[in-house]
Amino acid sequence: MSATRRWKIIGAAGCLSAAGALPFNFAPVIFGSAADSFGFLPNEIGYMSSIFLFMFALSIVLTYWLQEKVSWHSIMYGGPILGGVAMVAMAASSSSTAWYIGWGIVGLCFGPVFSIVVPILAKQEESASAFGGKLALETGIPALLLLTFPILVTPFFGYVGVAVGSLVALAFMAWSAILIPRSEAATTPSAAVAAARTEEKPRNTGMRAAIIWIGIVTICIYFGGQISTWIFVERSAKILDYGDASIGLLLFLGKSGAMVGAIAAMLLGFRLGRLTPHWLSFVVLMTGQILLLLAPSYFAFMSGAFLFEFGWAFLVPYLMADVGELDVTGKLIIFVPAAQALGGAYGPALAGNLVTTSDYSNVFIFGMTTAVICVAIFTILSRYRVRLLKS
Repeated sequence: MSATRRWKIIGAAGCLSAAGALPFNFAPVIFGSAADSFGFLPNEIGYMSSIFLFMFALSIVLTYWLQEKVSWHSIMYGGPILGGVAMVAMAASSSSTAWYIGWGIVGLCFGPVFSIVVPILAKQEESASAFGGKLALETGIPALLLLTFPILVTPFFGYVGVAVGSLVALAFMAWSAILIPRSEAATTPSAAVAAARTEEKPRNTGMRAAIIWIGIVTICIYFGGQISTWIFVERSAKILDYGDASIGLLLFLGKSGAMVGAIAAMLLGFRLGRLTPHWLSFVVLMTGQILLLLAPSYFAFMSGAFLFEFGWAFLVPYLMADVGELDVTGKLIIFVPAAQALGGAYGPALAGNLVTTSDYSNVFIFGMTTAVICVAIFTILSRYRVRLLKS
């Protein structure tokens, strides 16, 4: 495959991932504007995010079982637009129940879009680099929205403006699917593949299967803490009395940190080895979380948002590559996005009940706790992973 074709695929995958991930990358503005426009409480915001991500994960599982019976290109085009329409439709009601249903529908639309690009990228050369490139766009696009919307849209149009603007952006991102060749997004096996299926299939068994699933569960735990942190950063900034422009700037810089972290992972690949990226991410992320927790000044809080997002995004490509390399069937990796979503499902619901309208400290402590669990488990798993890859 030519380099140009490879980068077109990575670019399109990044745009489609940005579309599927928009409700949690753009969550501080989406849910913050919803709270201001309709008076939703922190625990209600947490439930909305959790329902969205639970249905997001459920749709990924359904995609796994139906992946040879549905058109991936139809999902790429239709999912973001239908989800955006649902986000706009929710503005017609202030009922939390209606919003819970609405976010469930959005999750069903966006989950398959986010997940189907993962196996496409897992087949690319230097998979960690490919995932890093995808994540750079996945975080860079919402970074621009986080910069502009709190200044130009939210103060004047509230949630309605956010939802309509999101729909327009989602339509453009869905269009990028045209850059992914149908051969790369094929859901029906070719004649060669069908013939190969008569031969013995590779399987994930024994210790290999155990490590894959432990890794997937750990990713779920990790994402629960990190998505919760990001969702409530905007609310925490509000109670610190930062103005709309200041909040927009810190959210932009925070998500820019994620883009920089993803680009760093893309450029470095495995040059630092397999375990060093985990510990480097852990140190940077913990520093950011501590600054968010203590918030001694606006500059420190903004720096904390940048470092937190950098550390989180830098690690994600390595987590996905670690699982992808062990998955000899090439099928279980689709559960990694599901694990990320399930983490986001339990995390905000739990975090929303750990905070009050004037204190978000427990959210940041929760994020740090899950980071400790992640680095500890992957440090242990790394020695077994090396043995399996050599066998």
